Amino acid sequence: MCMKYLFFKFSLIICLLLPFTNWSQNVHGKIVNNENFPLEFAYVSIINTKDSLVIGATSTNKLGEFKFSSLKTISSANELKTSELTENNKKESKLNERVSKIEYMFQVHLVGYKKYKKPIYLDDNTLNVGVITLENQNLLEEVVLTVVLPFSIKKDTVSYNTQAFKVKMDDTVEDLLKKLPGIEIDVSGIITAQGEVVNKIYVDGKEFFHGDPTLIIKNLSAYGIKRVEVIDEKSEKARITGINDSSRKKIINLELKDDKKVNDFGKFHGGYGTDDRYLTSLNYNRFSTKLQASIIGKYNNVNSSGSDISDIISFNTSGNMSSRSRPGFLTTGIAGLNLGYEINEDQSINADYFYNYTLASSGNTLKKRTELIGNDEINSVIKSSSENISHNNNLNFSFNNSSNKLSSMYINGSLYNDNNQRNSNSTLDRYNAENELNLESESNTNSESENNSMNLSFQYTKRFNEKSKRNFSISSNFDVYESTDISNNNQVNNFNIASPDNAYKILEDTNRDEEHQNLNLGLNLNYVEPLGKNNYLEVQSNTIYVTIKDNVNQVKHENDILQQPLIYNQYYTENNFEGGVFYKYDNDEIMIYLGGLFANQNQIFGLTNEKEYTNSYTNFNPQMTIMYRPKRGETLNLNLKKSILLPSLTQLTPVINDFNSLYIQQGNPFLTSEETISVSGMYNSYNFNNGFNFFSHISYSHISNSIVNSEFTDQLGIRSSTYENFGEKNSIIGGVKLAKRIKSLGLRYKISIDRRYS
Repeated sequence: MCMKYLFFKFSLIICLLLPFTNWSQNVHGKIVNNENFPLEFAYVSIINTKDSLVIGATSTNKLGEFKFSSLKTISSANELKTSELTENNKKESKLNERVSKIEYMFQVHLVGYKKYKKPIYLDDNTLNVGVITLENQNLLEEVVLTVVLPFSIKKDTVSYNTQAFKVKMDDTVEDLLKKLPGIEIDVSGIITAQGEVVNKIYVDGKEFFHGDPTLIIKNLSAYGIKRVEVIDEKSEKARITGINDSSRKKIINLELKDDKKVNDFGKFHGGYGTDDRYLTSLNYNRFSTKLQASIIGKYNNVNSSGSDISDIISFNTSGNMSSRSRPGFLTTGIAGLNLGYEINEDQSINADYFYNYTLASSGNTLKKRTELIGNDEINSVIKSSSENISHNNNLNFSFNNSSNKLSSMYINGSLYNDNNQRNSNSTLDRYNAENELNLESESNTNSESENNSMNLSFQYTKRFNEKSKRNFSISSNFDVYESTDISNNNQVNNFNIASPDNAYKILEDTNRDEEHQNLNLGLNLNYVEPLGKNNYLEVQSNTIYVTIKDNVNQVKHENDILQQPLIYNQYYTENNFEGGVFYKYDNDEIMIYLGGLFANQNQIFGLTNEKEYTNSYTNFNPQMTIMYRPKRGETLNLNLKKSILLPSLTQLTPVINDFNSLYIQQGNPFLTSEETISVSGMYNSYNFNNGFNFFSHISYSHISNSIVNSEFTDQLGIRSSTYENFGEKNSIIGGVKLAKRIKSLGLRYKISIDRRYS
């Protein structure tokens, strides 16, 4: 009945809309110059003459052709004034004739040519406007545009004029972006533009709150934005050297209105609803030609973070973004300050401070687990709840000097502090093969932790002269991380419940203090020698140094009897050195990158005053990348890579971790490295005319000597976990996504199919 009701409502809405809408199936034509040469990227629009609103906009392709499909043209009495509808029957017949065929203005605009316009009439039939010749524009003459152009397309930029889109006073940038063709924002906050993920947003070409997309779109007002630019941004290295690389990214630049660049603007709003739900938001900005200053604040309990993009986005092993779910109930408080100062042209400093308070409650969760042990099926039911309170302080700063067109320098740093308090409760009921309750456990865990980190990175690129693309670059990064964690676990375990004669209970009280320190240092040197037109030789050298220290003091009581304390000092050192040669071919459409790296990797680890373990590996790792961009909006990537993955300290540690006595963990110090050979391909196509996006990807990986998690459950229900090298592993991942905006219905659809076999 529910489905029938929904279908009836949908059908009724469609029927009500039909009398008010005509669908012009096709308006098409071709744009050429005086020499009959096709003109690409000419802006073509159709405008309703009554209200000057654009009902359709597109651009020409390489052949100078354009096409409008499914244009929505109003042809109902709503198009006419109410007073006209009340006149006598003689006028009504004339009005009906006008309704059936309404006049629109057809316009073509391209920089360097005179604007072309003519009235057209749209009805249910196909309209071919034929071949239109644009006349050259005298660049010295003043050009006056009377109609707002919704967007324009350059070689690497799509620019949207916000005046062509209806924006309310209280709209955020997120609301604005959702109105722009070619830009999509999913429910988790991930932004895609022309089918590619946007991972940075600038304001007037400058960093704003570290370029965090989520923070900017949820807190900056749309009313102050003059233009939105979607840019295929090359890396700073590619800009200086003139040689493309595979790190081109999609970014968005928000250009402020002129009166906002030297003025104060902002907004405050709040709301209160049922179940004591509330939200507040504050945004204040002061921008000038030299200085950017912004303050944001937010406090709510409606599961809205809008803070750090890392809160909602994670990166998988193939480098693609995916959303991260946050179940439960979330209360968030945010305060942030951003300062940017332009010292000279293309020379600026930027700093931002961020405070984030989070109260996350999971609510009551229920999990069911089934283990197949021999021929027996063992079932478990786990009930749990948790509450986590965190206070984060994050300071970011950067210095960018691009004032010299033959060199650039970028320094970036961050300081991070995080304090967490966590409380969790859980119960476990485990049944035997006869489905009799055999193990019952109840635990309460409390922990307090503090995490501090510092990051500093540096990159310098130098091109020797304008005539040659010979260049070198040096980059380095320095990371320090330290944490302290104090945890307590109270646990009651009832064993052998199904056999009363053998049943017994253990009460445990465990206190654990842990200190962790991690230092990472990386240095990269790169030199490029031109070999001729579009051909280059690249020499690389990379060094990575890692040290880890882990100190633990754990005291456990079982039935009030003190057990042997677990006290240890663990250390780990890793040295990686890579050096190799690559051949690169690069032109406007295709980039080929082929070569390999000789790698030497060493691990030294162990416990103080106990046995030391040493691993050493030497390998040759070939790489190949092909990037093909036949036209704007279309990209093909092919990649081949061999890599060596060293086992982590968690996988290697010989220490037994029995903080939870029902789940005992221990590493394997005799593990050896994994060798991975991966092949991947990606194809993305976005049609600027109709907004249709096609994305497909496929990857295959072969892992030799793979590291797997090995678990064993004994008769009491105690699980023991370790790691082993376990032969070969193969996996294939593939997927296809289709997406399109149906402008006439105001709807979007996205269909995606993903498959994984391993």
